[in-house]
Amino acid sequence: MKRLTMGAVLGGLAVYLFDPELGRERRERLSSFWQENRDSALQAGHAASRTIESARPLARRMSKAVGRDDWAQALDRSRPAASLPKLVGAAAVGGAFVYFMDPVRGSERRRSTLAAGRQAFTQVAKAVKPGLEHLGDRVAGAGERVKSKVS
Repeated sequence: MKRLTMGAVLGGLAVYLFDPELGRERRERLSSFWQENRDSALQAGHAASRTIESARPLARRMSKAVGRDDWAQALDRSRPAASLPKLVGAAAVGGAFVYFMDPVRGSERRRSTLAAGRQAFTQVAKAVKPGLEHLGDRVAGAGERVKSKVS
């Protein structure tokens, strides 16, 4: 599930950063933000790395202790790998979410999509209506035949 969430986040980020109208400005803001805060981010990364390295011996000791009682198999939390279609689908969902929830053009995009959906529904209803009427006539005729045979 975490992988699918990550796919959705990456899809949303891609749509956000590569929007044809505002993407360039957003990328420039992100770049300037990174330039201003790069040193702090690198320091935080180094501190996290040192913390992980210092915890590694403790993790090894704990693994050995658990392994002696064969708890490792009982606590195995391995997950099946997410398939590529699921990741692509999650990225598409994330991208669509960002596309439609964009604070600048999102409401216009939602209205446009709803209008197109209503128009498509109306066209489908018009195309199906004659077939439904014909089906209704056939059902009524079959009902009359059954009624005449029963009477």
